[in-house]
Amino acid sequence: MSSSLTRAPVSIQKGIYLNYKINEKSITISFILISIVVAIILAPMNKFFLDNFLYYWLPQAVVFVLLYILKLRLAVIAGAAIALTVSLIGYSMFKDSMAWIGYIFIVPAGFLAAMSYGLSIKSELSISYDDVILNSIFFTIFGIGIVQFILCSTVMYCGL
Repeated sequence: MSSSLTRAPVSIQKGIYLNYKINEKSITISFILISIVVAIILAPMNKFFLDNFLYYWLPQAVVFVLLYILKLRLAVIAGAAIALTVSLIGYSMFKDSMAWIGYIFIVPAGFLAAMSYGLSIKSELSISYDDVILNSIFFTIFGIGIVQFILCSTVMYCGL
């Protein structure tokens, strides 16, 4: 009777026990697509649309590609996508055009924070998708926040 209550592994792939059921790939792609849609919405619809769109989204794309090249869990990339999209929305609220320079500085900070978290849990497959994505969001926003605080304390006026 106890054997019928025992749970079998969810999936075995290349000899690695995967303890999560959620399809991380489709959810990560969804969050990346949301970041693209947000960049499209924020880019002014004029002759500079493509330039603005690329300025908004290309730094994020570089972060996603680098995290993928490092072979981090896709949930880390999804968390970074959420955090970077939220920061893009936040920067869109600044009316000063010089504020966008700050955006270029915070994106690498978000990458470094997400990368450090992703590398620290790279071999921990037992961590649930929800925990990984929430921690990735937290670490990415924390890294962005540190650089934003430094920018607001030195070269940028943030109105705080």
